[in-house]
Amino acid sequence: MLSISVALLTTLCLKGGLTYAFSARDNGDIFIINYDSFDGDVDDMSTTTQAARDPEYIDFDEIIHGCNASFITPMSHVLQFNNTGKLADEKDMTSMCYFRCFFEKAGLVENFKLNPNVVRKYMWPATGDSIEYCESQGVNEKNACVRTYSIAQCAMTRALTDARNKPMV
Repeated sequence: MLSISVALLTTLCLKGGLTYAFSARDNGDIFIINYDSFDGDVDDMSTTTQAARDPEYIDFDEIIHGCNASFITPMSHVLQFNNTGKLADEKDMTSMCYFRCFFEKAGLVENFKLNPNVVRKYMWPATGDSIEYCESQGVNEKNACVRTYSIAQCAMTRALTDARNKPMV
């Protein structure tokens, strides 16, 4: 009878939106522990062991968060850049440094050179002289953020243009 009562009480507590755990002491008594901090979302739980990843895996979310911590850029600016290849304010140095951070940490740009394999895998299948042309953008620029942004802007514009001109079937 006691086990039926515990099962019924557990069901009622969980259906009522309450999160409780039941545990038995050595003497058989039942007591309730209230878990206020657990919201039932198992995604919040972490383990000490990381799952194996492909060695070439790029965690873009982690890069976005890391770069945004250093160069706070609204996501609306990032989305505008992703959709148009331009920033709303072409003199916004913080956003330019954000894109420098992102492109370098993602492995898209290193020492002002585009990585063709990463660009082709994640941005667009660059053809012709696109890689060389984009690398030449901002070559006389002294500021590293502006120079990398010029390269990124060229690459994004080319990617958007190619995507419009060569629709996927």
